[in-house]
Amino acid sequence: MILRKIGITSAAAIALAGAVAGCSSGDGTKPATTSAKPEASAAKKIEKVYVYANFGNLANNNTVSKPEAVEEVKKVVMDKIGIEIVPIIPPKGSEADKLNVLLGSNEPLDIFAGSMGVHQANGAVRPIGDLLDKYGPNIRKLWPNDWKMAWDALTTSDGKIWGIPTGAPVAGNTVLVREDWLKKLNLSMPKTIDEYEAVLKAFKDQDPAGSGQTIPLLTDLASLHGGFAAGFMDVGYGNWLDKDGKVKPPQLHPGYRDFVAKMADWYKKGYIFKEAFSSNRTRQIELVKQNRVASGVLWNTTVTANEYLLRQNVPEAKYTVAADLKGPAGHITSLGAVGTSGIMINKNAKNPEAAMKLIDWVHSDIENYFLLFFGIEGKHWKYTDKSKRIIEGLNTDYMGDLIPGLTFAYTVQYEKNDPSFGPQFDYIRKYITNMDRVKKSALADVEFRFDTKAINEKVPTSGDITRMIEQETIKFITGARPMEEYGKFLDELNKAGLDKWIEAYTAEYNRVKGTK
Repeated sequence: MILRKIGITSAAAIALAGAVAGCSSGDGTKPATTSAKPEASAAKKIEKVYVYANFGNLANNNTVSKPEAVEEVKKVVMDKIGIEIVPIIPPKGSEADKLNVLLGSNEPLDIFAGSMGVHQANGAVRPIGDLLDKYGPNIRKLWPNDWKMAWDALTTSDGKIWGIPTGAPVAGNTVLVREDWLKKLNLSMPKTIDEYEAVLKAFKDQDPAGSGQTIPLLTDLASLHGGFAAGFMDVGYGNWLDKDGKVKPPQLHPGYRDFVAKMADWYKKGYIFKEAFSSNRTRQIELVKQNRVASGVLWNTTVTANEYLLRQNVPEAKYTVAADLKGPAGHITSLGAVGTSGIMINKNAKNPEAAMKLIDWVHSDIENYFLLFFGIEGKHWKYTDKSKRIIEGLNTDYMGDLIPGLTFAYTVQYEKNDPSFGPQFDYIRKYITNMDRVKKSALADVEFRFDTKAINEKVPTSGDITRMIEQETIKFITGARPMEEYGKFLDELNKAGLDKWIEAYTAEYNRVKGTK
């Protein structure tokens, strides 16, 4: 099985290039439009579209496509829609530099992966609303309404759209529990914080790993914030708007203090791994593979991408998401921030209409996406179960050189025939974009429009404040600092410039919202 590994977001398709049918509107694969899928007649003029291949799939692979394979795929596209894709392959490690050179030259360039903060802000791309209206019906159709925020992040306040989303906001941090150990100890999957605490206590006291090796809870501060803190707050973890109309960091939210106090209590009781806040992801993965982790509040792939390796030695091992677990304030999981990068069209594109037609054709049918991403069916890849869209690579002759942009809207619709990916696909399929089990941060719909450069200029100590918050929060959780000093900690933040931080963020919020 040779399908290459790529990831989830970015390319939101750059953490996995994976699975989950049914997340798009309708079936998302074959919209009932024929205008976007024209067949090229023998007499039709071939249009060229130049694609800068900086979408991440090539950068994450050391294998290079065979030229003849690229030409074969190119010819199939030409025969189908009368467009010749001319790939511009970036030099690895210097993708951004090469793109800047192209954008500043007269060299042909139509499509590339760009960002609002760099390429739109510097006038390197053209608005695409008119092209979408005329040539891109399938692009909008593929994206579910739940992911509207991804479009908003690529749209300026005047309503102009500057890019096509590649990623959706995701809930990647989660609570995973060893289901086999729950059964071994005659325990049920927890649904409340008290029940979860009882499970952690049982894991600690009864030590299912043996020899005192059981870690009841493996986590880190970022994962606790994204995968647990919301259960103590009325909003998802993130900056929030207080009743006084001011934007404040989550550390000032009343519920956050309760969250930290609970984590401190669990750490003191030995439920949280003693080295949790000094362990990196590599260490976390090793602990999972060593059959020591009873539960984790972690980025999902820390566990799901390594569960298969654990099962090599412990066949019965199985992690399950504590999907119904809620805190005193409800859902425990926070939705991640939306990205401001996407598929963009060069302002100097020679044929923007053909560029949009190509992108729309890719979005009109997952088979077209597979063709440009994986190559020719039966030659470069095959279905092992077409009804479930489970696919398997046959070779590495073609590596996706011609794809004019990845899209998470397809990532959630197919799966690789590889047991090592099974748990990852299961999480993507059921949870990663399930809006029914998450909370958005209070400013999720506006914060991506904030001028971070202006904020940093107003608050030169912003980095120091961030470091102080992380360091002191860890001290509170680990007991190095008593919770009784939390108020004193907030005073220290003010002395470090938090008042200016609040003023700067509030000003940006009012600017974006159009209020004074």
